[in-house]
Amino acid sequence: MKILVTGANGFIGRRLLQSLNLWKEAELYALAKKPASSLCGQPLACDVLDSKKIDGLFAAHRFDVVVHLAAVTAHSEIVDNKFHTFATNLQGTTNLLESFNKYCSKGQFIYASTGKIYGQTDRLPITEEAAIRPLNILGKSKRITEEVIDFYAAPGNKYLICRIFNVYGELQKRNFVVPTIIDQLNRPELKLGNVEDKRDYIYIADLVAAFEACIKGADGFLPVDYVNIGSGRPTTVKDIIASFEKVLGKKLKVHSDESLFRKDETPAEYCSHEKLSRLTGWQPRYSLLEGIRATLQGEGVVHSCKQ
Repeated sequence: MKILVTGANGFIGRRLLQSLNLWKEAELYALAKKPASSLCGQPLACDVLDSKKIDGLFAAHRFDVVVHLAAVTAHSEIVDNKFHTFATNLQGTTNLLESFNKYCSKGQFIYASTGKIYGQTDRLPITEEAAIRPLNILGKSKRITEEVIDFYAAPGNKYLICRIFNVYGELQKRNFVVPTIIDQLNRPELKLGNVEDKRDYIYIADLVAAFEACIKGADGFLPVDYVNIGSGRPTTVKDIIASFEKVLGKKLKVHSDESLFRKDETPAEYCSHEKLSRLTGWQPRYSLLEGIRATLQGEGVVHSCKQ
């Protein structure tokens, strides 16, 4: 089974490749602008915006599965680079789809979308049938890209859109909430944004296991299908801090800075993963406390943690 992972240098891509590397039947290909030498699989140096080079790679390898992770996802980067975000998320995906449809017969295309496409919701937890009303740039660009995938869908192939909620774990980019807390642990006071809003946080190992379940369970999905991937639990930043305190064995002082509040998000956002669980048997294994402990161990903070 030839599996291509785009965005291979990214937080999710690296971990997914490491896990897929344990599959005896998998022949891995890691696509990134400049693939790191430490990546599992055959490195393919290419920007997803380079349609000519993408087409050549697909013609040469004819992948069975494409897991498309390449995207701009950090909130600050998206706000500062609105049109680059749109180009990467939309045109990059279009380039891959055109080559996938041309060269990958009976293949599976898995797209990493986001829970942000739902936006303001009337019912919680959020199911795949909820209205699509994105509030921010990430959600809007992903919504358009989802529609493009549906438009490009070719008979005989499978297209699965994974709406991922808030993932965290060791070695994540530092502008996400958990690494932001880690980087301030030696300060007298943590400076954070809104600590009351409810979000769905899923540990990276559970997300990777969900992707693997999607690949193995391809036959159970519709030709074009949609699944939520999240813990299914409403969690505030206060809850995350409480888990930090349990692992570290000390209290943390927090200042909630209103200038860091996000005006383009809803107060409560967490999903139901019942559909994915029903179709594949996947279930998240890590509690918030277990995920935070594993993250601190992976970040090398373990020596200061009480196990």
